Amino acid sequence: MPSTKFAMGFAGLLLALTYGPIRGPAADDLDGLSAIRDQAAAIEAGAGAVQAPSWLQPAAPSTDATAGDALGRDALARYGQTPSAVAACDGLGQSCGTPQTPRSPVAGTDAGLDIVYTVFVSRSLGAAALRTIFASARSPDVRIVLRGVHPGEPMMDAIRDIQALLKDLDPLPNVALDPTPFRDAGVTVVPVIIARDATGELARVSGLSAPDWLRATLRAGTRGDLGVRGPVAAISEPDLIAELQRRLAALDLNALREGAIGRYWQRATFASLPLVTVARERRIDPTITASADLLLPDGTPLIHAGQTVNPLEHLPFTQRLVVFDASDPRQVETARRLGQTAGTQRPFYLVTALERARGWEGLRAVEDQLDAPVYLLTPDVRTRFALERVPSLVEARGRVFVVSEVPVNQSPEVP
Repeated sequence: MPSTKFAMGFAGLLLALTYGPIRGPAADDLDGLSAIRDQAAAIEAGAGAVQAPSWLQPAAPSTDATAGDALGRDALARYGQTPSAVAACDGLGQSCGTPQTPRSPVAGTDAGLDIVYTVFVSRSLGAAALRTIFASARSPDVRIVLRGVHPGEPMMDAIRDIQALLKDLDPLPNVALDPTPFRDAGVTVVPVIIARDATGELARVSGLSAPDWLRATLRAGTRGDLGVRGPVAAISEPDLIAELQRRLAALDLNALREGAIGRYWQRATFASLPLVTVARERRIDPTITASADLLLPDGTPLIHAGQTVNPLEHLPFTQRLVVFDASDPRQVETARRLGQTAGTQRPFYLVTALERARGWEGLRAVEDQLDAPVYLLTPDVRTRFALERVPSLVEARGRVFVVSEVPVNQSPEVP
């Protein structure tokens, strides 16, 4: 009888003696939940990967701006007070609301010094306006955030719309789809710019979309809510987290589960093997030669490099693997007979195929006939034991594994 010696590592042999059941659908087969999860992860990963080059820093103040700052400081020294926000707005020929927080000089404040400018926007501003905002906010200290996607809009559609507006911009601005900053800052209209440093919020302004004016204001030592200095619009997208929760609540999880389970057998891969026609027996010698030291967790050597080991001398194999095609009633009956004659060995049933049309009902029928669980044959077990035909059985005899190919009308001869 032919003998085959496997040249494989010790860990590889142990893997051959272990096989897991494949008895249900993969968790990510729940299409509705997977789509929401994957899309949200894609947004977060894409936004986090955007980096602007270090050389793109806020421009230094011009000579005119420096002179203006000097005149402003001189005026403050002479009058001993800070002009009100309304007076400043009037001087600029713009309208603005009453500041919510009184403004006061900020000693030593300088734009670009550990300050992050967050520009809050929405697609309600229109594609042209967003494109302009993206193009003007490519400084590394600026980030742009949107609150979410439109109700019922697929996440990837929203991402594609935003990516289209970013096309050909180099470097890319830092754009994120994140409702958290909107919640934390209480932003309900757009555009809004908020400047923050390690101590918290320094200043904010509504109606402006480029941070240059806010930078200059911080250089002048002013902080707080600087009011509305341009047109604002409502935010068209709901809170992304709330929208995802709404979509999740609307899902029929039971229907998704049943659909996933029903699709499993249409997608399952079977290891099709030909029918045994002539009884045959093959022996497989599992002896191995270790290519490196195998150590226990405490560092004690278990097997030294170059040492020859037969795992069956140390790890008894008490199962009888019965491999058959469950779509063939004759093989099911043969498998039942092989399991009943296992003696002290524990039968373990592995199938190469099932009736797809019957699905789980067919699997349960086979299990009822065998009065035992049934598992799909994995490619690893098929390869390790060189299985070629069905029905077959695999068992240990002394220092070797024996693979017996059994015709459907007879039982194996067991010594």
